[in-house]
Amino acid sequence: MSFLLDIINGINKFLGYLDISPKYLNRGYTILSFFPTLYILRIVYGMYENGNYLQCFIYAVVFFILLYFLILNSFYYFLDKNSKLDVTQLFVKYLPDEAFNIQQEKRRERAMKSIDTEEVAIDFYEDYQLYLATYMQDLIDQKVVSTNDLFLKDGYLVEWNTIYPFYFVKEKGQGEYELQIGRNYQELTPIGIIHYPNATQKLKPVGLYIIGGDFVKEGFRYHEPYRLKLLAKKARPAKTEQPSRMERRAKKK
Repeated sequence: MSFLLDIINGINKFLGYLDISPKYLNRGYTILSFFPTLYILRIVYGMYENGNYLQCFIYAVVFFILLYFLILNSFYYFLDKNSKLDVTQLFVKYLPDEAFNIQQEKRRERAMKSIDTEEVAIDFYEDYQLYLATYMQDLIDQKVVSTNDLFLKDGYLVEWNTIYPFYFVKEKGQGEYELQIGRNYQELTPIGIIHYPNATQKLKPVGLYIIGGDFVKEGFRYHEPYRLKLLAKKARPAKTEQPSRMERRAKKK
């Protein structure tokens, strides 16, 4: 048994060096898990023949558990289907999303609190979503923007609040800015106007974030237009000058 585990561990390390898609990597692991499952069945048969019924029962339980997950993985990774008998769906259903990545969520929360930001309203041009959809597809094809494998899990193709890599906020006049995006910094297209309410201070963008796009839920794929959200540093309130002694005396009179 240990020899078989050493072989599987060696294969696992070897595959780790290769840049293989998680979908096909998990298919490979599913096929590999077939062999130790059969080996345990052989152990169960040997225990039964030797009259070791207690150990036979324990190994039989292990065998059926492994066989259960082997069947589930075969449906999921080869047929892209979820079984109603999949107990792992109960965890997904009843536990909040934050429970699966608690430390990462805490780090994100601390990072956002450390930056005093606000969302800036943008008056988008009529056809901005056409440009955005075209640029997003190019950025995904070029692997500039990372994506999720929707064959493996439900969710959005591009994670919400992924930063848009190529954008520029151009000052047009006092309190007015133009938002530009593109495939690179050499070719930027204007997509909207920002009317910054605090004209006494300049707009200081922190990041332009991607929202929406294709997503999968319960085995169905949906298309949602991409949208953008701009965050900037909060404008500090203007300091009010304290009246001088002469001014205060004049007011009293």
